[in-house]
Order: sequence, then C-alpha cells, then structure tokens
Amino acid sequence: MINLPQTIPVLLLGTSLAVLSPQLCAAFTVQEIASLAQASSDLPVVKSVGLSPNMDVPWSKPVRIVDPFEGEFLGVFDRNSLGGNLYREGSEQVLSLWTPSSIRVLVTVNSGQATSSFYTAGRVYPRPDFLRFVTTKKVDKLLLKIREKVFQLDGSTGTFAVSQKLATALKNAPDENLDIRLVLEGGETVDSEIGKGTVKSWRKIY
Repeated sequence: MINLPQTIPVLLLGTSLAVLSPQLCAAFTVQEIASLAQASSDLPVVKSVGLSPNMDVPWSKPVRIVDPFEGEFLGVFDRNSLGGNLYREGSEQVLSLWTPSSIRVLVTVNSGQATSSFYTAGRVYPRPDFLRFVTTKKVDKLLLKIREKVFQLDGSTGTFAVSQKLATALKNAPDENLDIRLVLEGGETVDSEIGKGTVKSWRKIY
C-alpha cells in the first residue's frame, strides 16, 4: 500500500497548475486543494496582480487571478480611503492584494485638484477623470493586528510573504474590520484597516 503525503506542492486551479512556495505547501491538505480548485472555477477572473489607483476589480471578493508573468491563483483585492473623500486634494488610499503566498500593498495620494464635477442625487462630486495620483514612499513593513496578536512583516517593494502561521490567523480572523499599520521608507507610518468583507473572503483563500 502506498502512503500518500498529507500535502502536495501544487494548487489546482481549473485545469492549470500553480506552484506554491515551500512554506505554503504545509498549509493545504489534498482535500483542501481539491476544494479550492472546484470553487475557483466559478470566481471572477482578474488578469493582473498589479495595483493602481484607478484599477477596476471586484473589491473584497474572492477572485481567480490569471497573471501572464506570475501564473494562476486565488486572491482578494481590498481598498480603503483615508480621510473620507477620496477625491480631495491630498487624500490617500491603501490598496492591497491578499493571496495564499503573499500580500501586496500600495499607498496612493491625490496630487491634483479636480477641475470639473458632476451632479447626482442632490450632491456635487468631483470627476475622478481629472485627478492625478502618485504613490508614496515604498512600504517597508506591514503590521496586522488579529485579535490580540500583532504580526510584523518585512518586505520589499510593498510585497510581503505569508507564512503558514499567518495564513491560519487570517483564515480564523473575527468577522470585523482589521487594523493594519504600514511603515514607509523613512519611518513614516500610515494606519488603515481591512474591511470585514475582505476578512470574510480570506476564509476562501487561506
């Protein structure tokens, strides 16, 4: 009789294979991999892992990412506007992508004033077409607070590896907004949060 391993180093998505990093192999059982493969066939498809201020993706929902350079895997995109009105001069937003192997974070700031507006539902809004965004200094550290435990991740170019321990904590996070802190190059900090819709979606990713 052949004893099958409890984990295997691939994640089946539809009919293709995406190689997982060694640290993630232990996070998935054979049954879990099969379950993820089945579920992924019904998910919306996003064709790039790239983060940008004007991107149009399903936010806070599980998606199947098919990137021409990095392959095929599951993920959840999240967006949070800091300071209320996203279209105000100097306002910031935090974009993030959560996948089984990594977390990507981008902080953008509105560096141009809207020059036109549109009217709807009794209110006047600036047109986002006239705004120009720039990214801030690169993110060096990411801190996440899950219940009473703080995870501190070090990365480069805004990308942070997900360990098995962190994946388990994300999967079991309480059904509520989650606080994060970004430490930018030079020491500046940006406090933000992940909405509970994204937190719920983690259960289908991790």
